[in-house]
Amino acid sequence: MGSLPTDTMVRSVAVDPITPQRVYAAGPAGLFRSEDGGLTWTNVDDGLVGEPLAVTLYPAAPETVFVVTTDGSVWKSNDGATTWHTTGPDE
Repeated sequence: MGSLPTDTMVRSVAVDPITPQRVYAAGPAGLFRSEDGGLTWTNVDDGLVGEPLAVTLYPAAPETVFVVTTDGSVWKSNDGATTWHTTGPDE
């Protein structure tokens, strides 16, 4: 856990509506999660293919995270960005 790299460009931010101290930031350096409102960050993009372009949360269940990557894939995590799988319109 630590701070975001100093030269990190952030393309997208998502804030957990239930636990607002939980924040996700997506950009060329990866996908990061903060549990303390942005004071410290953990890289959580293990398993994603391509650079994260956008991140969003499912409002009714914010542990469900969606990420779009530069290869055109949509990724879904049901466990707060611990594990990832590709998803599509039927899911």
